[in-house]
Amino acid sequence: MKVHIVERYVSDSDALEKYVEKKVETLSRYFDKILKLDVIMEVEGAAHRVQMMGYLVNRKVVKAAVETNDMYASIDQAVDKLQRQLVRYKERLRVLRKTGRPEPTSPRTGPTGPRIVVVDDYPRKPMTPEEAALELDRSDHDFLVFFHAVDDRPAVIFHLEDEKYGLILPRR
Repeated sequence: MKVHIVERYVSDSDALEKYVEKKVETLSRYFDKILKLDVIMEVEGAAHRVQMMGYLVNRKVVKAAVETNDMYASIDQAVDKLQRQLVRYKERLRVLRKTGRPEPTSPRTGPTGPRIVVVDDYPRKPMTPEEAALELDRSDHDFLVFFHAVDDRPAVIFHLEDEKYGLILPRR
């Protein structure tokens, strides 16, 4: 695994770089096909921010961003986040290899259009954007389509960087 470390602050010591290298070595125990890991460390006032992006096989990217008042704590928490994501991804791969791809539940074909296969369905329960964000975190999907609790319109919520969420609300 290649590790690329960027420090966006003035530092004379290599201690943090060595600490990062030591901590990220352990990630290969959880998933051994990490191609590259980018680490960005920043200091802005009292905030010590660490961003890590791991590039895996099959073009999968795992990300972690942590901000605390101690750089070592930020590094530890970011590595822990990546470790959890790697374990989840490896388990998903193991299940897919064991059982194969899930069978589509109900294929639908149009008379002249492309074949559309339903691969996931979930109950139609109106939610607030906050509830939808919690539901998205519980799932392993990149986005969630839900019905807004206020006006029962469909909406989409998805992950952005820095643990923020994007929300798409259609216009009338």
